[in-house]
Amino acid sequence: MIVIRGSLYDGKTSAQMPAECRVFDNGAVHVHGGGMSKPLLVLPRFDIKASPRLADTARYIYLPEGWKFETEDNRAVDDLLKRFRQRPRLHLVHVLESRKRYILMCIAAMAAVIWGAGRYGVPAAARAIAHRLPAAVVQKAGSQTLEILDRAVFKPSQLDETSKKRLLAHFQPLIQSHEGLHLQVVFRQGERLGANAFALPSGVVVFTDEMVKLARHDDELLAVMAHEAGHVAYRHGIQRIVQNSLLAFAIMAVTGDASGTSQVFLGLPVMLTELAYSREFEREADRYALAYLESIEVSPRRFADLMRRLQQGKLPDGSDTEGRWSNYLSTHPDMEERLRGFEAQN
Repeated sequence: MIVIRGSLYDGKTSAQMPAECRVFDNGAVHVHGGGMSKPLLVLPRFDIKASPRLADTARYIYLPEGWKFETEDNRAVDDLLKRFRQRPRLHLVHVLESRKRYILMCIAAMAAVIWGAGRYGVPAAARAIAHRLPAAVVQKAGSQTLEILDRAVFKPSQLDETSKKRLLAHFQPLIQSHEGLHLQVVFRQGERLGANAFALPSGVVVFTDEMVKLARHDDELLAVMAHEAGHVAYRHGIQRIVQNSLLAFAIMAVTGDASGTSQVFLGLPVMLTELAYSREFEREADRYALAYLESIEVSPRRFADLMRRLQQGKLPDGSDTEGRWSNYLSTHPDMEERLRGFEAQN
């Protein structure tokens, strides 16, 4: 006979009472409570189930009609299940967690899975999602983001109309040859962003006055425009936003709580203006720009010339190109390596 001591619950109230569960060799089960000689529950045959073992935490023996027996005597429960050839489905968990070698192996496997998901799985999922989002969603995100930036960051452009018209005309062949990207150029006074240019997911490319003043040739700005068009074409902005937001959406899917996900969209303007693209994204945009510049016979050095000048940190009037937040260089990593790639082209 196996005797297990613990607490008994009747399944109707939260009250518990000290009890003993006695299992006889023939499979009969008697449950005695509070030192009573007469059993509270009698089963003529073994008809109970036990929760799986997890370290030394308390376990439950489930009895008919909602009765439940709680005990900390894990060894007795193990002997009981072994005696009647029962093994919970999660028995393997106890085997693994009770052996350090298996624990280390599981930790290593989990780390590998997490690394693989972060390195390959999440970017692949973000890329697939970004390229399948309806155009209306992307356009809406872009227009709303520009509205917020105009209220919180930018000031109206101080460029003269002649300069604006000249640049727009210079950009027009690129815009017309990429009709599917819905490219549109706007000018703003950068303020805290300083000399900068970036593309919104909708295809709007923002040039700050400071960036325009820094250029000595319109082809320099055209090269920047081609690079930003590459980001739009590959939907890098949307990919990065989706990638950074996947965890929030996963939590929402599991918990059903959508309150936290709204913060993702509220932070969209800051995310875009301070976006540091990955090396892969920058290389894709660089190749896109190089291919376009080559097709119209404009030297890729125009891009490098403007960036070199931006590295010096001064506008023609002597003012500082760097804003209090960031500038084009800080949001485009590995610039030195990339500039050498542009300068190496004929």
